[in-house]
Amino acid sequence: MRARPDDGVTLIELVVAMSLMGFFTAVAATAVAQMYRTANDAEATQALQSRLGIVFERLDTEIRYASAISRPGPGADGADQYVEYLNGSSLLCTELRLRGDLLQRRTWTSGATPAGGWSTLAGGITSSTPFSLSSTVGLRQQLRLTLTATFAAAGPAAGSHTTEFLFTALNSDASAATANATVCAAGRTGT
Repeated sequence: MRARPDDGVTLIELVVAMSLMGFFTAVAATAVAQMYRTANDAEATQALQSRLGIVFERLDTEIRYASAISRPGPGADGADQYVEYLNGSSLLCTELRLRGDLLQRRTWTSGATPAGGWSTLAGGITSSTPFSLSSTVGLRQQLRLTLTATFAAAGPAAGSHTTEFLFTALNSDASAATANATVCAAGRTGT
């Protein structure tokens, strides 16, 4: 039997067509949502790497030309971790601390009493041992920063990235490390 031009579709054909259309729409929507999620995760990872890169660049010149680095350790509160270094030419003390999830920095003139003035270098930073001191074969002090930065993303993509920075203080003398152990350490007040 031949269909006439004004015949419609049956209810079953309509339901099958709508089901297929719904299935393909769901597949397309899932793919688009996954693309957005992937883009957001990539952006969060890039922001994290950028944040750590800024920390490295800011500290690289300062620590490279330091004349002495103190022994890293806790402050008076026992919770925060500190390290100090001295720029010999300007007699400027710089102190780094990891307080909570903030990496902070302050400076003062050597021999003076430090007072406040903390600036935040990066947030979302954690580490059980953020600062460690060693020396090179050429008897220069080296400061190693081990920082774990976390980024929050939706779902399972939230994560962290641990980065180690190694700075060599070219103007330092590792043979005088015991004398340098407390250089600029007057700032470890825990405030």
